[in-house]
Amino acid sequence: MDTATVIWIVVGIVVVLAIIAVVVYFASRRGREQRERKRREDQQKAEAIRRDAEARAIDARENEAKATRAQADAQQAQVDADRLRQEADQRQAEAQGLRANSAEQSRRADELDPTVETRRGGRHGGNGSDANSRPGTSGQGTSGQSTSGPGVTGVTGVTGGTDPRDADDPTRRATDDRS
Repeated sequence: MDTATVIWIVVGIVVVLAIIAVVVYFASRRGREQRERKRREDQQKAEAIRRDAEARAIDARENEAKATRAQADAQQAQVDADRLRQEADQRQAEAQGLRANSAEQSRRADELDPTVETRRGGRHGGNGSDANSRPGTSGQGTSGQSTSGPGVTGVTGVTGGTDPRDADDPTRRATDDRS
């Protein structure tokens, strides 16, 4: 082999090595770029996941706060309902007391009134008669229900019945006009 051939072989090997080096260089550069791009994409995905997780955590805290507020509102409504129930019970008791007081005053007035017969329980007595009945009448004179008795046949809504003493005695009329 002569020197020219050896030189051409060496030059060929160098060229092939240079080509291989260039190919390896570009291949590794491309691999690095792909790895870098993949790393950036993964980093962006991780940041998006973190932002989503933070948003969900904020939503969870907001929902917890809303639930706490709703529970507090429900408890306040329960307290208000209990307070109103207690107030209603108190007013009912006051009303019953006033009703009993009114009945007692009416009974005392009947005892003092010489025109009201109290021997059989009077208008407010316990003989089963109505509060507005008078001797000789029966029924519900002031309540709008049927009234019957001597001289009254099926009259509805008549206040005071048909006692002839009503027209002449203003004291008696005033006591019977209570509602």
